[in-house]
Amino acid sequence: MARRCPECYAELPDSAVWVCPACAFTLRTPAVSKFGIAMMLAGLALLAMYILGPERVLPREGLIPFELVDLMVANFPIVVVGTLGLGMLLVLAGALKVRGERARVAG
Repeated sequence: MARRCPECYAELPDSAVWVCPACAFTLRTPAVSKFGIAMMLAGLALLAMYILGPERVLPREGLIPFELVDLMVANFPIVVVGTLGLGMLLVLAGALKVRGERARVAG
């Protein structure tokens, strides 16, 4: 059974992995973009923790040593911005991968 594009219903050759050669519809999202979106969601969760106050969210007692908790609280803005930035960078890498495939298909 031949694969078909969900947008234009054209038959897809075996070489079409990311983009339909007929209409340039994106067939799949690269895994790096999916991981980037997950990192951005983790960054938003960390941002919510930062707004609530990391002193109240991170436990002072438990399995994590006190020094590590204090270091995390002191550098929490860097962790939040770094996580969001890494997620954006990974999503950009996936977008560039799809864009390159579209240019190869069109040209």
